[in-house]
Amino acid sequence: MKKFIKKGIFSTILLLTAFAMGACGKDGQEQPDPYGLAQLSEPIPENSQSETSSAELSNVESSQAEVSKRQAPETENKASGTAAEKNGTQAGTGERLIKEQTFHVTLQPLGDVVFASYQPDTSQNPFADVVFSIEKDGAVPQKLPGVSEDNSRSNETFLGVEAVSFLDYNNDGFDDIITICSYYPGTVMQAGTGISEIRYYTGSKNGAFTYEKQMSENANSALAEISIESAKGFIGAGKGISLEPWQQAYIDYLAHDSDVESQQGYALIYINEDEIPELVEIGYDEASGVRIIGFSNGTVHVTQLNRLYFSYIENENLLCNSEGNMDYYYDLVYRMENGKLTLIASGYYGAEDNSNVQFDEEGNPIYYYEWEGVKMSAEDYAKALNSVYDMSRATDGYSFDECYSADEIMVILETS
Repeated sequence: MKKFIKKGIFSTILLLTAFAMGACGKDGQEQPDPYGLAQLSEPIPENSQSETSSAELSNVESSQAEVSKRQAPETENKASGTAAEKNGTQAGTGERLIKEQTFHVTLQPLGDVVFASYQPDTSQNPFADVVFSIEKDGAVPQKLPGVSEDNSRSNETFLGVEAVSFLDYNNDGFDDIITICSYYPGTVMQAGTGISEIRYYTGSKNGAFTYEKQMSENANSALAEISIESAKGFIGAGKGISLEPWQQAYIDYLAHDSDVESQQGYALIYINEDEIPELVEIGYDEASGVRIIGFSNGTVHVTQLNRLYFSYIENENLLCNSEGNMDYYYDLVYRMENGKLTLIASGYYGAEDNSNVQFDEEGNPIYYYEWEGVKMSAEDYAKALNSVYDMSRATDGYSFDECYSADEIMVILETS
């Protein structure tokens, strides 16, 4: 039976068709000026996206492909130029537009936007990092997350933006972004010390972008040569491998039916005996609870559980939602048939009046026990539960340490 790897040895591979887009804005068109656009001596040159954008980015990517992870910073400058060189401004005087890495693009679901790259403000912090911004129709720009919360490096100085690529690398219908930036250690540039760094940004249905820290770190550690093409290759973008119906169904659920931003994480388990796993969707709090998503006959089946805890007996079609609060508890036993969970038995126990809990001589709360509507002792309740669900053979539904983000679970689904 096919099993899924644990999070600790998770391999970031995506199986999707990618495309690169990039273009520049209209000469003289008034644009929002949150980062000093009006101070530039030249506007963004006008180009046709359909005729120019792919070639334009292709040239950038081609030049970047020649830059090794450990190549001299002088060579990296030739590939992209520093922000100061591009803007004709002094470094450290504030954020400035990097014109060669600023594009008019169409991104789903945002539509037509300006992707802008800005030189960092090093006047207060020499290790301040580059700023990427999505700007649309005069609205407040959306800054893409940096590699750290304060958008600064630990001991590296920003050198330049080498390349930018726009693509839907996880095939969820929303465009993603790959960037490559170069840095040198400390504050003094030395030959042979420059490095290039990949960042993956995953887009979402509300137009926000998430920096994929682990995926980016994995790529930067694994790749000897950093380029847009190697970044795509590392995550498998463009391979075009077809997915099984259950894989596509789960991915479609994540993309369109799950509010991924309100979920704490995802996991895959095997409740029934087939080789198709069940998807576990873990809410952020007890009120949100957990959902179990199964698959059969070409469709997904969603069961909402109470609160956050459940267990299951692997490959035997049984799941038990055991939870409670405020001296009221329950064990709800489900059987899985054809990808659907059906309640087959239930038990409840707790205080008769949880506002006035009574205690025995040893200080334990006095609870009533009821199985399938019949009151009984605690011992008989345990026997009744174990007669339909052997608690000694049960496995916890998930571990918070082994939960995945929506993007990570898509990677696993696409490569399993």
